[in-house]
Amino acid sequence: MVVLNIILVLALLSVMIIVHEFGHWIVARKLGFQTPIFGFGLPFGNHITLGKWKETEFRFHWFVLGGYVAIPELGDESRDEIAKELPDLKPLQSFAIWKRVAVASAGVIFNIIFAYFTCLIMVATVGAPSSKGNVMITNLLASTQEAKEYDSAPNIIAREAGLRVKDVILSINETNVKQPNDVVTLVSKSKLKPVIFKIQRTYIANNKKQKEILNVSVIPNSEGRIGVGLGLVSSGEYDKPSGNPFIWFYQAGKVMFEWTLSMLIGLFFMFANVFGFSPTGTPKVKADDLHGIIAIVSVFAQAITLDFREVYRWTALISINLAIINLLPIPALDGGHLLFMFIEKLRGRKLAEKFQQKAIQAGFMLLMVLMFFVLFNDIRGLCTGKFDMNTKEKFESKN
Repeated sequence: MVVLNIILVLALLSVMIIVHEFGHWIVARKLGFQTPIFGFGLPFGNHITLGKWKETEFRFHWFVLGGYVAIPELGDESRDEIAKELPDLKPLQSFAIWKRVAVASAGVIFNIIFAYFTCLIMVATVGAPSSKGNVMITNLLASTQEAKEYDSAPNIIAREAGLRVKDVILSINETNVKQPNDVVTLVSKSKLKPVIFKIQRTYIANNKKQKEILNVSVIPNSEGRIGVGLGLVSSGEYDKPSGNPFIWFYQAGKVMFEWTLSMLIGLFFMFANVFGFSPTGTPKVKADDLHGIIAIVSVFAQAITLDFREVYRWTALISINLAIINLLPIPALDGGHLLFMFIEKLRGRKLAEKFQQKAIQAGFMLLMVLMFFVLFNDIRGLCTGKFDMNTKEKFESKN
Protein backbone atom coordinates (compact mmCIF):
# COMPACT_ATOMS: atom_id res chain seq x y z
CA MET A 1 0.00 0.00 0.00
CA VAL A 2 2.80 2.42 0.92
CA VAL A 3 4.55 1.76 -2.41
CA LEU A 4 1.36 2.50 -4.35
CA ASN A 5 0.89 5.69 -2.35
CA ILE A 6 4.45 6.76 -3.11
CA ILE A 7 3.67 6.33 -6.82
CA LEU A 8 0.46 8.34 -6.31
CA VAL A 9 2.38 11.12 -4.54
CA LEU A 10 4.97 11.30 -7.32
CA ALA A 11 2.17 11.47 -9.88
CA LEU A 12 0.43 14.28 -7.96
CA LEU A 13 3.69 16.24 -7.67
CA SER A 14 4.22 15.88 -11.41
CA VAL A 15 0.67 17.09 -12.07
CA MET A 16 1.25 20.18 -9.88
CA ILE A 17 4.43 21.02 -11.79
CA ILE A 18 2.72 20.50 -15.15
CA VAL A 19 -0.17 22.73 -14.02
CA HIS A 20 2.34 25.44 -13.13
CA GLU A 21 4.12 25.23 -16.47
CA PHE A 22 0.85 24.95 -18.39
CA GLY A 23 -0.15 28.27 -16.83
CA HIS A 24 2.94 29.93 -18.28
CA TRP A 25 2.45 28.23 -21.64
CA ILE A 26 -1.25 28.98 -22.21
CA VAL A 27 -1.01 32.64 -21.16
CA ALA A 28 2.13 33.14 -23.26
CA ARG A 29 0.37 31.62 -26.29
CA LYS A 30 -2.71 33.81 -25.78
CA LEU A 31 -0.59 36.97 -25.57
CA GLY A 32 1.49 36.17 -28.65
CA PHE A 33 4.76 35.01 -27.08
CA GLN A 34 6.76 32.26 -28.74
CA THR A 35 6.91 29.02 -26.73
CA PRO A 36 9.29 26.82 -28.73
CA ILE A 37 9.73 24.13 -26.03
CA PHE A 38 7.56 22.65 -23.27
CA GLY A 39 9.64 20.24 -21.21
CA PHE A 40 8.35 17.58 -18.81
CA GLY A 41 11.17 17.12 -16.30
CA LEU A 42 14.37 19.08 -15.76
CA PRO A 43 16.60 19.64 -18.82
CA PHE A 44 19.54 17.48 -17.73
CA GLY A 45 20.96 14.99 -20.22
CA ASN A 46 19.15 13.61 -23.24
CA HIS A 47 15.45 13.98 -23.93
CA ILE A 48 12.69 12.32 -25.93
CA THR A 49 10.69 14.49 -28.35
CA LEU A 50 7.02 13.72 -27.84
CA GLY A 51 5.75 15.80 -30.74
CA LYS A 52 4.96 19.34 -31.83
CA TRP A 53 1.72 21.27 -31.38
CA LYS A 54 0.85 24.98 -31.47
CA GLU A 55 4.42 25.75 -32.60
CA THR A 56 5.71 24.11 -29.42
CA GLU A 57 7.97 21.07 -29.23
CA PHE A 58 7.04 18.85 -26.28
CA ARG A 59 9.94 17.03 -24.65
CA PHE A 60 10.29 14.40 -21.95
CA HIS A 61 13.34 14.41 -19.66
CA TRP A 62 14.27 11.52 -17.40
CA PHE A 63 14.63 13.75 -14.32
CA VAL A 64 10.85 13.83 -14.12
CA LEU A 65 10.21 15.94 -11.01
CA GLY A 66 10.36 19.26 -12.76
CA GLY A 67 9.28 21.09 -15.85
CA TYR A 68 9.86 24.22 -17.89
CA VAL A 69 8.56 26.28 -20.78
CA ALA A 70 11.07 28.12 -22.93
CA ILE A 71 9.79 31.68 -23.46
CA PRO A 72 12.74 33.59 -24.97
CA GLU A 73 10.76 36.83 -25.36
CA LEU A 74 10.26 36.89 -21.61
CA GLY A 75 14.02 37.28 -21.27
CA ASP A 76 14.34 33.98 -19.43
CA GLU A 77 17.46 31.88 -19.02
CA SER A 78 16.64 29.83 -22.14
CA ARG A 79 17.02 32.70 -24.59
CA ASP A 80 20.58 32.12 -25.81
CA GLU A 81 20.36 28.32 -25.73
CA ILE A 82 17.12 28.31 -27.73
CA ALA A 83 18.56 30.68 -30.32
CA LYS A 84 21.43 28.24 -30.91
CA GLU A 85 19.31 25.09 -30.79
CA LEU A 86 16.45 26.37 -32.97
CA PRO A 87 17.89 28.56 -35.71
CA ASP A 88 14.46 28.81 -37.40
CA LEU A 89 13.04 30.70 -34.41
CA LYS A 90 11.07 33.77 -35.46
CA PRO A 91 12.56 37.22 -34.72
CA LEU A 92 12.00 38.08 -31.07
CA GLN A 93 9.43 40.77 -30.26
CA SER A 94 9.22 43.23 -27.40
CA PHE A 95 6.15 43.07 -25.17
CA ALA A 96 4.61 45.52 -22.74
CA ILE A 97 5.43 45.00 -19.08
CA TRP A 98 1.86 44.00 -18.20
CA LYS A 99 1.98 41.16 -20.71
CA ARG A 100 5.32 39.92 -19.37
CA VAL A 101 4.02 40.16 -15.81
CA ALA A 102 0.94 38.14 -16.82
CA VAL A 103 3.11 35.37 -18.30
CA ALA A 104 5.62 35.33 -15.41
CA SER A 105 2.87 35.13 -12.77
CA ALA A 106 0.61 32.68 -14.64
CA GLY A 107 2.26 29.56 -13.20
CA VAL A 108 1.71 30.77 -9.64
CA ILE A 109 -1.90 31.71 -10.40
CA PHE A 110 -2.59 28.29 -11.89
CA ASN A 111 -1.10 26.60 -8.79
CA ILE A 112 -3.40 28.68 -6.59
CA ILE A 113 -6.42 27.79 -8.75
CA PHE A 114 -5.43 24.10 -8.61
CA ALA A 115 -5.13 24.30 -4.81
CA TYR A 116 -8.54 25.97 -4.55
CA PHE A 117 -10.27 23.29 -6.62
CA THR A 118 -8.53 20.60 -4.55
CA CYS A 119 -9.96 22.25 -1.40
CA LEU A 120 -13.35 22.47 -3.11
CA ILE A 121 -13.37 18.73 -3.87
CA MET A 122 -12.26 18.04 -0.29
CA VAL A 123 -15.04 20.03 1.42
CA ALA A 124 -17.65 18.61 -0.97
CA THR A 125 -16.64 14.96 -0.45
CA VAL A 126 -15.00 14.44 2.96
CA GLY A 127 -15.83 17.79 4.58
CA ALA A 128 -13.86 20.79 5.81
CA PRO A 129 -11.09 20.24 8.37
CA SER A 130 -12.59 20.53 11.83
CA SER A 131 -12.07 23.90 13.52
CA LYS A 132 -11.80 22.18 16.90
CA GLY A 133 -8.34 22.62 18.35
CA ASN A 134 -6.29 20.61 20.82
CA VAL A 135 -3.78 21.85 23.36
CA MET A 136 -0.61 20.00 22.45
CA ILE A 137 2.88 19.79 23.91
CA THR A 138 5.10 21.23 21.18
CA ASN A 139 8.45 21.04 22.96
CA LEU A 140 10.15 19.74 26.10
CA LEU A 141 12.43 22.38 27.58
CA ALA A 142 14.86 19.94 29.16
CA SER A 143 18.07 21.23 27.55
CA THR A 144 19.65 24.66 27.71
CA GLN A 145 19.22 25.12 23.96
CA GLU A 146 15.53 24.19 23.98
CA ALA A 147 14.83 26.38 26.99
CA LYS A 148 16.71 29.31 25.48
CA GLU A 149 14.46 29.21 22.44
CA TYR A 150 11.48 29.82 24.73
CA ASP A 151 13.25 32.35 26.95
CA SER A 152 13.08 29.95 29.89
CA ALA A 153 15.39 28.00 32.21
CA PRO A 154 16.01 24.29 31.53
CA ASN A 155 13.42 22.10 33.21
CA ILE A 156 13.37 18.29 33.08
CA ILE A 157 10.21 17.75 35.15
CA ALA A 158 7.84 17.01 32.24
CA ARG A 159 10.31 14.74 30.48
CA GLU A 160 11.08 12.78 33.64
CA ALA A 161 7.35 12.41 34.37
CA GLY A 162 6.84 10.77 30.97
CA LEU A 163 5.21 13.52 28.92
CA ARG A 164 6.10 13.58 25.21
CA VAL A 165 6.07 16.08 22.38
CA LYS A 166 2.72 15.85 20.48
CA ASP A 167 0.85 14.63 23.56
CA VAL A 168 -2.61 16.24 23.57
CA ILE A 169 -3.61 17.57 26.99
CA LEU A 170 -7.27 16.77 27.64
CA SER A 171 -7.56 17.80 31.28
CA ILE A 172 -5.60 18.68 34.41
CA ASN A 173 -6.90 17.43 37.75
CA GLU A 174 -10.16 16.57 35.94
CA THR A 175 -10.57 20.14 34.67
CA ASN A 176 -10.87 20.25 30.86
CA VAL A 177 -8.45 22.51 29.01
CA LYS A 178 -9.23 24.32 25.77
CA GLN A 179 -6.41 26.85 25.51
CA PRO A 180 -2.68 26.76 26.36
CA ASN A 181 -3.35 29.46 28.98
CA ASP A 182 -5.67 27.03 30.77
CA VAL A 183 -2.71 24.69 31.29
CA VAL A 184 -0.45 27.50 32.48
CA THR A 185 -3.06 28.71 34.99
CA LEU A 186 -3.84 25.27 36.43
CA VAL A 187 -0.21 24.22 36.73
CA SER A 188 0.96 27.49 38.25
CA LYS A 189 -1.64 27.07 41.03
CA SER A 190 -0.13 23.73 42.05
CA LYS A 191 3.47 24.58 42.93
CA LEU A 192 5.26 21.57 44.43
CA LYS A 193 1.98 19.61 44.42
CA PRO A 194 1.11 16.59 42.23
CA VAL A 195 -0.91 17.42 39.13
CA ILE A 196 -2.65 14.73 37.08
CA PHE A 197 -2.43 15.30 33.33
CA LYS A 198 -4.95 13.37 31.26
CA ILE A 199 -3.34 13.09 27.83
CA GLN A 200 -4.07 11.53 24.47
CA ARG A 201 -1.05 10.00 22.79
CA THR A 202 -1.09 9.04 19.11
CA TYR A 203 1.16 6.41 17.59
CA ILE A 204 1.33 4.20 14.53
CA ALA A 205 0.86 0.44 14.61
CA ASN A 206 0.45 -1.77 11.53
CA ASN A 207 0.07 1.31 9.30
CA LYS A 208 -2.89 2.48 11.36
CA LYS A 209 -3.18 5.49 13.62
CA GLN A 210 -3.77 4.43 17.21
CA LYS A 211 -4.69 6.56 20.22
CA GLU A 212 -4.37 5.87 23.91
CA ILE A 213 -5.47 7.85 26.97
CA LEU A 214 -2.94 8.14 29.80
CA ASN A 215 -2.88 9.76 33.22
CA VAL A 216 0.52 11.25 34.06
CA SER A 217 1.40 12.65 37.46
CA VAL A 218 3.62 15.75 37.36
CA ILE A 219 4.92 17.90 40.23
CA PRO A 220 5.59 21.52 39.16
CA ASN A 221 8.60 23.33 40.61
CA SER A 222 8.45 26.21 43.08
CA GLU A 223 7.69 28.59 40.21
CA GLY A 224 4.77 26.51 38.98
CA ARG A 225 6.56 25.31 35.84
CA ILE A 226 7.15 21.86 34.39
CA GLY A 227 9.24 22.60 31.27
CA VAL A 228 6.94 22.33 28.25
CA GLY A 229 6.14 24.42 25.20
CA LEU A 230 2.44 24.48 24.33
CA GLY A 231 0.42 25.14 21.20
CA LEU A 232 -3.14 24.96 19.90
CA VAL A 233 -3.31 22.63 16.90
CA SER A 234 -5.97 21.22 14.64
CA SER A 235 -7.62 17.98 15.74
CA GLY A 236 -6.98 16.43 12.32
CA GLU A 237 -10.64 15.48 11.93
CA TYR A 238 -13.15 16.59 9.28
CA ASP A 239 -16.63 18.04 9.67
CA LYS A 240 -19.57 16.42 7.88
CA PRO A 241 -19.85 17.78 4.30
CA SER A 242 -22.52 20.41 3.77
CA GLY A 243 -25.34 19.68 1.35
CA ASN A 244 -25.25 23.26 0.06
CA PRO A 245 -22.87 23.76 -2.91
CA PHE A 246 -22.60 27.49 -2.15
CA ILE A 247 -21.20 26.61 1.26
CA TRP A 248 -18.52 24.51 -0.44
CA PHE A 249 -17.15 27.53 -2.31
CA TYR A 250 -16.98 29.56 0.90
CA GLN A 251 -15.41 26.73 2.93
CA ALA A 252 -12.81 26.01 0.23
CA GLY A 253 -11.76 29.66 0.17
CA LYS A 254 -11.65 29.87 3.98
CA VAL A 255 -9.54 26.70 4.32
CA MET A 256 -7.16 27.78 1.57
CA PHE A 257 -6.76 31.26 3.11
CA GLU A 258 -5.96 29.79 6.54
CA TRP A 259 -3.41 27.32 5.13
CA THR A 260 -1.76 30.01 3.00
CA LEU A 261 -1.52 32.38 5.96
CA SER A 262 -0.03 29.62 8.10
CA MET A 263 2.65 28.90 5.48
CA LEU A 264 3.49 32.59 5.06
CA ILE A 265 3.94 32.92 8.82
CA GLY A 266 6.14 29.83 8.81
CA LEU A 267 8.20 31.26 5.95
CA PHE A 268 8.62 34.51 7.87
CA PHE A 269 9.91 32.67 10.95
CA MET A 270 12.27 30.62 8.78
CA PHE A 271 13.89 33.75 7.31
CA ALA A 272 13.82 35.38 10.75
CA ASN A 273 15.86 32.41 12.01
CA VAL A 274 18.32 32.74 9.16
CA PHE A 275 18.98 36.42 9.93
CA GLY A 276 18.92 35.93 13.70
CA PHE A 277 15.96 38.05 14.69
CA SER A 278 13.21 35.51 15.37
CA PRO A 279 10.77 36.56 18.12
CA THR A 280 11.39 35.23 21.62
CA GLY A 281 9.45 32.08 22.37
CA THR A 282 9.27 30.82 18.80
CA PRO A 283 10.99 27.53 17.84
CA LYS A 284 14.26 27.83 15.95
CA VAL A 285 14.69 26.27 12.51
CA LYS A 286 18.05 24.55 12.20
CA ALA A 287 19.87 23.76 8.96
CA ASP A 288 19.08 20.05 9.26
CA ASP A 289 15.37 20.87 9.51
CA LEU A 290 15.31 21.94 5.85
CA HIS A 291 14.00 19.13 3.66
CA GLY A 292 13.01 18.52 0.07
CA ILE A 293 11.32 16.13 -2.28
CA ILE A 294 12.30 12.86 -0.55
CA ALA A 295 10.93 14.03 2.78
CA ILE A 296 7.74 15.31 1.13
CA VAL A 297 7.14 12.02 -0.68
CA SER A 298 7.90 9.95 2.43
CA VAL A 299 5.66 11.87 4.84
CA PHE A 300 2.90 12.45 2.25
CA ALA A 301 2.74 8.74 1.38
CA GLN A 302 2.61 7.71 5.05
CA ALA A 303 -0.06 10.32 5.81
CA ILE A 304 -2.43 9.05 3.11
CA THR A 305 -1.69 5.45 4.08
CA LEU A 306 -3.01 6.23 7.55
CA ASP A 307 -5.92 8.39 6.35
CA PHE A 308 -6.55 8.69 2.62
CA ARG A 309 -8.53 11.88 3.16
CA GLU A 310 -5.19 13.59 3.78
CA VAL A 311 -4.49 13.41 0.04
CA TYR A 312 -6.57 16.57 -0.41
CA ARG A 313 -4.88 18.50 2.38
CA TRP A 314 -1.35 17.61 1.28
CA THR A 315 -2.03 18.21 -2.42
CA ALA A 316 -3.43 21.67 -1.70
CA LEU A 317 -0.64 22.53 0.75
CA ILE A 318 2.13 21.55 -1.67
CA SER A 319 0.47 23.41 -4.54
CA ILE A 320 0.21 26.56 -2.38
CA ASN A 321 3.80 26.06 -1.26
CA LEU A 322 4.92 25.75 -4.87
CA ALA A 323 3.21 29.06 -5.63
CA ILE A 324 4.80 30.82 -2.64
CA ILE A 325 8.30 29.50 -3.36
CA ASN A 326 8.09 30.54 -7.00
CA LEU A 327 7.16 34.09 -5.94
CA LEU A 328 10.39 34.52 -3.95
CA PRO A 329 12.47 37.28 -5.59
CA ILE A 330 15.28 34.93 -6.59
CA PRO A 331 16.59 35.12 -10.18
CA ALA A 332 15.65 31.90 -12.06
CA LEU A 333 12.30 31.79 -10.22
CA ASP A 334 9.13 33.57 -11.36
CA GLY A 335 9.58 36.05 -8.52
CA GLY A 336 13.00 36.97 -9.93
CA HIS A 337 11.50 37.84 -13.31
CA LEU A 338 8.80 39.89 -11.60
CA LEU A 339 11.48 41.71 -9.60
CA PHE A 340 13.34 42.61 -12.81
CA MET A 341 10.11 43.95 -14.30
CA PHE A 342 9.37 45.98 -11.17
CA ILE A 343 12.83 47.56 -11.33
CA GLU A 344 12.31 48.20 -15.04
CA LYS A 345 9.05 50.00 -14.27
CA LEU A 346 10.76 52.19 -11.68
CA ARG A 347 13.76 52.98 -13.90
CA GLY A 348 11.77 53.47 -17.07
CA ARG A 349 14.05 51.13 -18.96
CA LYS A 350 15.16 47.49 -18.85
CA LEU A 351 18.11 46.25 -16.88
CA ALA A 352 21.12 45.32 -18.99
CA GLU A 353 20.59 41.97 -20.72
CA LYS A 354 23.97 40.65 -19.56
CA PHE A 355 23.21 41.58 -15.95
CA GLN A 356 19.89 39.74 -16.04
CA GLN A 357 21.46 36.64 -17.57
CA LYS A 358 24.28 36.60 -15.00
CA ALA A 359 21.79 37.09 -12.16
CA ILE A 360 19.59 34.26 -13.46
CA GLN A 361 22.61 31.94 -13.77
CA ALA A 362 23.68 32.81 -10.21
CA GLY A 363 20.14 32.21 -8.97
CA PHE A 364 20.02 28.85 -10.73
CA MET A 365 23.34 27.81 -9.14
CA LEU A 366 22.04 28.88 -5.72
CA LEU A 367 18.94 26.73 -6.22
CA MET A 368 21.09 23.76 -7.25
CA VAL A 369 23.26 24.11 -4.14
CA LEU A 370 20.13 24.33 -1.98
CA MET A 371 18.64 21.31 -3.75
CA PHE A 372 21.70 19.15 -3.02
CA PHE A 373 21.80 20.40 0.57
CA VAL A 374 18.19 19.40 1.28
CA LEU A 375 18.78 16.16 -0.63
CA PHE A 376 21.59 15.36 1.82
CA ASN A 377 19.26 16.16 4.74
CA ASP A 378 16.57 13.96 3.21
CA ILE A 379 18.89 10.99 2.75
CA ARG A 380 20.21 11.36 6.29
CA GLY A 381 16.65 11.62 7.56
CA LEU A 382 15.72 8.38 5.78
CA CYS A 383 18.77 6.58 7.16
CA THR A 384 18.06 7.72 10.73
CA GLY A 385 14.33 7.03 10.54
CA LYS A 386 13.44 10.69 10.97
CA PHE A 387 10.42 10.36 8.66
CA ASP A 388 9.44 6.85 9.78
CA MET A 389 6.13 6.63 11.68
CA ASN A 390 5.62 2.87 11.44
CA THR A 391 5.95 1.99 15.13
CA LYS A 392 4.98 3.46 18.43
CA GLU A 393 8.57 3.42 19.64
CA LYS A 394 9.94 5.28 16.64
CA PHE A 395 7.08 7.76 16.70
CA GLU A 396 7.75 8.62 20.32
CA SER A 397 11.56 8.66 20.16
CA LYS A 398 11.47 10.90 17.12
CA ASN A 399 9.69 13.52 19.14
